Amino acid sequence: MQIVEYFLSIQGEGAFAGRLAIFVRFAGCNFNCLGFQVRKFKNGKTLVGCDTIRAVFTKEFEDEYFNLSKDELLQKILELKKDTKPIIVITGGEPLIHHKNSEFIGFIKALLERNLEVHFETNASIFIDFEKYPFYKKCVFAMGVKLQNSGLDESVRLNFKAIKAIIENAKQSFFKFVLSKEQIENNQAQAEISHILNHAQTQVFCMPLGANQKEIEENALALVQFCIKMGYNYSDRIHIRIWGDKEGV
Repeated sequence: MQIVEYFLSIQGEGAFAGRLAIFVRFAGCNFNCLGFQVRKFKNGKTLVGCDTIRAVFTKEFEDEYFNLSKDELLQKILELKKDTKPIIVITGGEPLIHHKNSEFIGFIKALLERNLEVHFETNASIFIDFEKYPFYKKCVFAMGVKLQNSGLDESVRLNFKAIKAIIENAKQSFFKFVLSKEQIENNQAQAEISHILNHAQTQVFCMPLGANQKEIEENALALVQFCIKMGYNYSDRIHIRIWGDKEGV
């Protein structure tokens, strides 16, 4: 398995913000969100996408990945965990592109067998057959469903069959949306989230857009007011307030 990074930190956002967490970032994604306009330079090329470009552009960054078996990766996680009880956050890219892979399945099952709490961070565009893979029912799913600002067509980014399967089967699930003051003021955020909730209902957590503390603060007040108005949950982004756009923290 190709692993971009694994590290012990604090979950910075969503329903479990503040929890001790081990993050395991898998390489690969089914999207490239050009609309987010994050840029990295690699081998003379400008790569444009989201804030996890190293996980998305696998050909360009594969020489930096860890190639680990399920047993090797499990051992790395147990060494980080020691005698603590962190949540284990499976992220990417898009980790669910691997959900049928035997090594990936073996790794997730091994975590669950040790009574570890497994969380997936997903764009919720990939359908999981929970009857065929029932162990995923024991996991928590944070659904970062992409909005129009991702640059993706709605038919690509909104898979309501996949979203509903997660809501109906997972141990717990919630939506999390990163929003700007502009999206709130032009009513785009309200329209897009309402559209999603008309098809699939679960908890909503909204988080302020920003790559550093200053940008977070520029959007936070408007977002809090929006959450109060709409009855949504507000989540700060602790990791960005503390570390900015630094990776591996």
